Amino acid sequence: MPSIIAWTIGSSIVLIAFSLWGLLTFYAHRSVHEAEARRRFGLASGTYLFGWLVLAFVFASSGIFQATASRAFPALALGITLLIIAGAWVMYRSSELKTVLTTIPLPWLVGVQFYRVLGLNFLLLYSLGRLPGEFAIPAGWGDVLVGLTAPVVGYVLYRGYHRSCLGALGWNVIGILDLVVAVATGFLSSPGPFQALALANPNMLITAIPLVLVPLYAVPLSILLHLAALKRLKVEAAASFHNEFKCDGQSRHRDLHPIAP
Repeated sequence: MPSIIAWTIGSSIVLIAFSLWGLLTFYAHRSVHEAEARRRFGLASGTYLFGWLVLAFVFASSGIFQATASRAFPALALGITLLIIAGAWVMYRSSELKTVLTTIPLPWLVGVQFYRVLGLNFLLLYSLGRLPGEFAIPAGWGDVLVGLTAPVVGYVLYRGYHRSCLGALGWNVIGILDLVVAVATGFLSSPGPFQALALANPNMLITAIPLVLVPLYAVPLSILLHLAALKRLKVEAAASFHNEFKCDGQSRHRDLHPIAP
């Protein structure tokens, strides 16, 4: 893999961790928590996000997730599943996290996924012949599309345009489907007994450092962000249906353009 692409992937994953930690800690300070509780939350969220990243790097560097034809089941698929379950459990059990996620404006929960444009690296590696098209094309273009539209959907929510919640719902569903397709094609194109795609050009890089950090870190985080956004949409769309409010609680425009008096 070209060093510039490897550096871009690695630095982007670190930037994602810092961005999410900054978002959580900023809105923790704006929540109803006491000062000591906010401090503990900032420490706990940082430990979780950066500890997860360090462990992912250590285990991936040891080759535990490297796909081989002799492995009956790829460890990466199991790792992704366990990380999503663990993250969802934390979101469900932590009252502090639930309070902070409620405080974060919905447009930010959506717009922060602009980092999904990182999928452009899949397309670059495909153009260099380092990734099979069966994986790189759907995963790369899907991520780029979701990433580029994230700030657009966030802005529409912020402005409170008509059916903005419905549009955000569709965006989140498409975002989750994109990740499902990416994981599935990555699984089916990697060496192993279940490989059904890219038989002439197996997907070796997706289970190697640094590209493996994308499915180990960015994918589960993206799923969890989608789940948090969908939960907020369920609550706030119901409120906006009964009241003249948009998804983030401010006055809602009925049309895209104001009606002249």
